[in-house]
Formats: sequence, C-alpha cells, structure tokens
Amino acid sequence: MERKPSIWMLAFESCKTVKVGGLGEVPPNLGEALQDLGYDVKVIVPGHGVVNNKDIMDKIGATKILEGEIYGTRLVLWEASFIKPVHIIVSGELLDDPRVYDASILWDKIRFYTYGVYFYANHMLGKGVYPDIVHGNDWHTIPAMIRLKILYSSRGIYPAFVYQIHLLSRITVREEYLGLYELDPVARLRYYHRGAKEDHLRDIFLESRGLLERFIGLVSDRVLTVSKHYLFDVLGFIGWDLEDKSGAIPNGTKWEYSLVINNVVKQHPRLSSQLTRDLSRDRSLFRSYLELDALGNLPENEPIIPDKGVEEKLREINIYPIGKRGRSYPFRDTGPLAIMSGRLTSQKGWFVLLKAFDEVFYRLSSAKFVLFPLPVGGGWEKLKPLIDAARLYRDSVRIIPGIAKSIYQLAHIAADIMVAPSLYEPFGIMALEAMACGTPIVASKTGGLAETVLDIRKYGVLGTGLHVRPGSPRELADAIVDLLLFMETGYHKPWSSTWNKLVESIRDRALAELLIRNPKAPWRVRESCIRRAREYSWVNAARKATKEYSKALKTVKSYIDKSVNN
Repeated sequence: MERKPSIWMLAFESCKTVKVGGLGEVPPNLGEALQDLGYDVKVIVPGHGVVNNKDIMDKIGATKILEGEIYGTRLVLWEASFIKPVHIIVSGELLDDPRVYDASILWDKIRFYTYGVYFYANHMLGKGVYPDIVHGNDWHTIPAMIRLKILYSSRGIYPAFVYQIHLLSRITVREEYLGLYELDPVARLRYYHRGAKEDHLRDIFLESRGLLERFIGLVSDRVLTVSKHYLFDVLGFIGWDLEDKSGAIPNGTKWEYSLVINNVVKQHPRLSSQLTRDLSRDRSLFRSYLELDALGNLPENEPIIPDKGVEEKLREINIYPIGKRGRSYPFRDTGPLAIMSGRLTSQKGWFVLLKAFDEVFYRLSSAKFVLFPLPVGGGWEKLKPLIDAARLYRDSVRIIPGIAKSIYQLAHIAADIMVAPSLYEPFGIMALEAMACGTPIVASKTGGLAETVLDIRKYGVLGTGLHVRPGSPRELADAIVDLLLFMETGYHKPWSSTWNKLVESIRDRALAELLIRNPKAPWRVRESCIRRAREYSWVNAARKATKEYSKALKTVKSYIDKSVNN
C-alpha cells in the first residue's frame, strides 16, 4: 500500500490545548479527520501557559521531548500523545504567558514559537524525519514556515508548503522582519510563481512589497482560504497573479443534533424527565428553561473570562441584570429567543446589533437576546457598550462575557434564531454550530456566510436563514424580527388568531406567503439547517484538503524537475 504523506500543521491555537476563536477548531479537527484517512499528522502549537496546568498536561499525556537554548532563548518542547492528532507544544519564555493575542507580547510570542518550530524540525532531521507537507495557518505561522523552508532547502529536501488564510491580517512589514525571525535574506529558495523560479529570500520579499501575506503566498506552493467567497477578498489583497496556486478548504463542525441534546441533558439532568418526542414542546421547554432558570444558575466558575483585565472590571459590577464576575440574572418572562456568539471584535458586527435593538424591540417587545461575547486582549472598552445595552434593555438582553460551557449548547438548542452580523467573515463556524442544532441564521451576506447559509426567501423550506447587507442595522433589525416571528408561528396552531397575528406582523411578504402555503415551514427549515450542517463535516473538509495537498506536491515536483533538467 502506498504511504500517505505526513503533515505538520502549524497553528497559534488549538481547542485541544488553548483556544480563543474559531481558528482553534480547525487544525486539530482537520488533522484528526486526515489521520482517520490514513495520514500521519502532527499539530505544532505554542503552550500559552498550558504547561503550568498539571491536570491538563496529564490529561493530554504531555511528556518532555526536547529542551535547550536556541538563539539565546530557553525552550522546552512537549509531545501530547493522548490527543488526536498528536500535538507538539512549544513552551518557555513568553510562550508560558496565558495571553494568546495580547498586542504587547504577540510579536515576541511569534518569534519564540518560530524558534521552537525550527528547534523541533532540526531535532527530527537528526533522526532522518521530516514532513511531506507543512500546513501553516494564519499570519502568526509565517516566519516558522519560511524558517522551515530555508532549513529543508539547505539539505536538499523539498516538502510542499501550504499556507491557509483564515482571516487576512493585511499586515505590511519592512525588511527588518527577516532579521527579527532569523530568516537568512541570502538563502536561495525554489518556488512557483507563474512558473518554477529560484531566488534569494530578500528578492522574494522585495517582490512582495512588504505585504506579509503576499510574501508567504509567493514562497508557498499552495495558498488557501476557507471559502470560495473569501478567496476573492484574499486574492484582491495578495494579488491575482497567485490565483493559479490558490484554493479553499472549508471548515467543518463536530456538532450533531442528537449529540448536542445528549450533552445538554447530561449537564441539566432534570430536563430528561420532561422531554417528549414532540419537537415543538421540547424546543419550547429548552427555551423557557434557559430563559427562566439556567441563565441565573451558572456554576461558580462560569463564565470563564480569559482576559484578566476584563475579569477585574467585571468584579466591580453587580447591577441588574449583570451579576458579580459577569454572571447573569434570568429573564422574568419568556419570549422568542435570538443568540449571538464570537470574539468581541468589530469584525463580528456586535455594534451593528446594538444599533438594531431599538427597532427590534419596537416591533417585537417580547424578543429576548442571549449574547456570548468572548473578550480578547484589551476587550473592556468593547464589552462595556454591551453591558450598557443589557442594563438599558434589562427585560430583553443578557450578556455572558466569556466561556460558559454549561449553557452554551443549551442556548443553541433553545434559540429560535442565531444572529451573525459580521462585517466580513471568512467562514463562520458559529453558523454551522447553530444550524447543527436546527437553529436558522440571520447572517451578513459575506464570505463563508454567503455560502453556508441558504436564504429562505430563495430556497423556501430548504433554506437555513436570511441574508442581510453587512453593516446595516435597519436590514438586520427587520430580518431578526421577521425570522423570529416566522419561527414563533411553529409553536401555535395554524390559522388560530395568535398564528394569524404573527403572520400579519411579518413585513417580508415572501416569508409570510411561505407560511400561508406551508404552516409547518418553521420545522422544515429546522430540518434543513441540520442537513446543511452535516454537509460541512470535518471528513468532507479532509477530503478537500487531500486534493489541495496533491496539487501542492505536484507544484513542488514541477520546480524540482526543472532544476534537474537545467
């Protein structure tokens, strides 16, 4: 049997060690699916302080494999063999600081991580081991990828280098960047750019005009992103001359409806005796339980707030509906429920939602919102407006700032809709997670959301949500209210006075007419959401990745063959 290529995945976070955003889901889950297909996969990540947590290190089976000094930096490498795929954890210096993306230390963290990747690769070369494919994820891994290409090229070894952009950084750097990461400017590299080429690293850098992602795009054998729509944005920035070696590997989700239900019941056992086989009753039960009970009964350690500055600020607040340390009070009554989650950045559209609230509650005063913003470095100034909104709309809005595992999946099963108002969104795993729970999305028509979410107005009951223009609070408000009303009809007897009133309140006539033709449309839409999420499994993502890897390996072969012939 032919040996399948070995893959090293470079990433700055992982859900199996330390995770901040959606990026942390991709390398380990894609790697696991590739391993199931027979590939040998390793994920190489910074420690971000995890090595100081003995319980986690024991759980993941972390053992020290390498220790020493490189470029004046003391580093320790660990192999975590109890998780799949195996993780190589780089620790030492600032890599043991739990702040993942804090701007004050980020560039140094990237530097130490780069040294650690090189340290590991050089060590493995001594054993005659090197990868067939190096798959780097986002700009934090760029210097490590280039460092590896220089190392292997100097030994006459040519792995395929695949670089995947999950979110454009649009960073411009000067030539000093090469020295900062010990990247030899006179190293000669073979690469493909409208044909096989060989140049000094400095010349390749100058050709990139200092655009960091164009630089790695030139050096790499394949430049990928996470959706076809976002690929247009990527090429528009790094250059359409790289189109012939570009592509996309969509993300996936492990969430499945039945598994989520089982998880929720395990976490909230008193629900088990109340569940029936009536989908309408069960969804209504989940909603009322979340709104009236679970929100006010989080475990003592929740929410977990990675940003310590934000946590300290929240300790000073205890004004309804915000409790101590960001804990929440339950609602006083139930109502149509919308949720939103994600990193607390302007990209995610949090402030577009805040601007939409007045119109939403004017049209539908009974609407409820449970928001799960994840504050990242320096997030207090962005979190405060959400807290102010929760106070202003105290009967309608609840904020859970951070990680609250005990109710996160419950909220997705309880919700009538999810809101994803991103200004731009390369993929949007949060939409897949919601759809896996049968929850439709009001989503900006951008990037991956333009692909994963199918507009009900176009696809009917095969749709999975509504699209809106990015950055439009009015469009967002109308879509939220209309979809909440649309879904709410599913809890009432068709043609009853309440049902008729809900339908008459929907402004979008396409939605109203769909209900008149098919009163069971809300439940058919939920079923469509679940089916749509299944299409984005990690297995399917892995199959797509193998095709991209094959193209990268062919590219490498092309410039090696040219060198031999010359």
